[in-house]
Amino acid sequence: MSSFVACFVLAVLAGCCLAGDIPAPTSVKSFFQKIDHFSNSPFNRRHFPQRVFEFNKFWKADGSNVYGPMFVYTGNEGPIDSFYYNTGFMFDIAPQFGAFILFIEHRYYGESLPFGDDSFTPEGLQYLSSIQATADFADVIKFYKSALNITEVVAFGGSYGGMLAGWMRLRYPQLVDVAVAASAPLPMMARVAKPKQAFFEIVTNDYRDVDERCPEIVRAGFTQLYQTVSLPGYQHVVTGTFKLCKQFDLEQFEHLVGWARNGFLLMAMVDYPTPADFMGKLPAWPVRASCHLMLDEMERSGDAMRALAVGAGLLYNGTDGTKQCFDIYDEFIECADLTGCGTGPEAVAWDYQCCTEFQLASPSNNVTDMFPPLEWNPDIVDKYCAEKYGVTPDPVEISLQYWSADFRAASNIIFSNGLLDPWHAGGVLEDVNPTVKAITIAEGAHHLDMRGSDPSDPESVIVARKQEVELIGEWLRNARREKRANRGYKVEF
Repeated sequence: MSSFVACFVLAVLAGCCLAGDIPAPTSVKSFFQKIDHFSNSPFNRRHFPQRVFEFNKFWKADGSNVYGPMFVYTGNEGPIDSFYYNTGFMFDIAPQFGAFILFIEHRYYGESLPFGDDSFTPEGLQYLSSIQATADFADVIKFYKSALNITEVVAFGGSYGGMLAGWMRLRYPQLVDVAVAASAPLPMMARVAKPKQAFFEIVTNDYRDVDERCPEIVRAGFTQLYQTVSLPGYQHVVTGTFKLCKQFDLEQFEHLVGWARNGFLLMAMVDYPTPADFMGKLPAWPVRASCHLMLDEMERSGDAMRALAVGAGLLYNGTDGTKQCFDIYDEFIECADLTGCGTGPEAVAWDYQCCTEFQLASPSNNVTDMFPPLEWNPDIVDKYCAEKYGVTPDPVEISLQYWSADFRAASNIIFSNGLLDPWHAGGVLEDVNPTVKAITIAEGAHHLDMRGSDPSDPESVIVARKQEVELIGEWLRNARREKRANRGYKVEF
């Protein structure tokens, strides 16, 4: 079998377009990917199918040695479908660059499972790491560049995907010419920079900016919950107030607190100016909507705990409000990431990565933030991870592997951060050098700039996207000019 045939096996694309303006992929394929990039043992020369989504309708390939660049999304902790249909920025700007668009699914997420249903066993999980993932992306990019005669590549990503995009430029500069790393808290992940503000404090400030009464309602609601569970008949009261599907008891208490806290955290992260279903079916500006729901409930009943339940419940019940009750164990999974690991198999994969590579967020204290005190330190994480997976985090390794977030020698990376996003404090907020640029978005939530343009977009994200396009164009022209000087390619975009 030829190498080209071996590398690609055409897969059937189930279903059709999701809602929105982003077109369906022109094809969905499976790349024949190595399970382990760092072993020469014959036993470890195994492969698995890794999903990739292609869109080629904008690609400039006229057959006369003039080819558009390739825009690559470095997939993060979830099925690639979700990121494909929520990253409209790449599709908005691809026509002017004549770009080929490629989305690569991260190993152990979606359908890219190295061992199928056995991928999440302790033995199977050992091949899950960002180091292996970036090596995956490198193999896919190298193949496409050769197969399609593409010379320039721009990596895009948001959140963990933004970290991966930045790392691709750092680790594989011969393959990736430009990286756009949105909402990528690399300095915090590398544990070389302590954020000036804690994650939970920023969430609290987001609610305070809507109405200064909202954080106090949340704080009072949690206090009332703690008091209620010490009273006779608390089971009925808490079950009814939070509309729980199952009768509440004290064994569920900490999980209920986490469920409510998670609702506010995620709404702050995805506080977009348009309705979105990225982390739940939410209205535009969900922090504002949640805050107003709590204010309305306080005016109606004066019950802070009920207001807390209504405010947090918006994340889980969304704009359609079809749920009759909440299953807090189905909707929220406790894990090593205090900001949540999602649900389903992806939650296991991200939990494992947080136990081996990443240590996320800081504790809440109920002083600078509106949440109950929550102790979370390396000893607690070590104990949790050792009991669950037989591993403990290595806070030094990620710094060694990825430059300790020192980007002074790097080039052609855009770090963008929205100031509404609780993660922004752990990101790169100032220019590092003339070609490692920081862009801040005053009214931006988690990687808002990666979403498609919309008439309701705030001016700050419109300006940010314009800056990003200008930098991408400038750096691609420079890259192509250098390659033309060496190989004879033309610059035509």
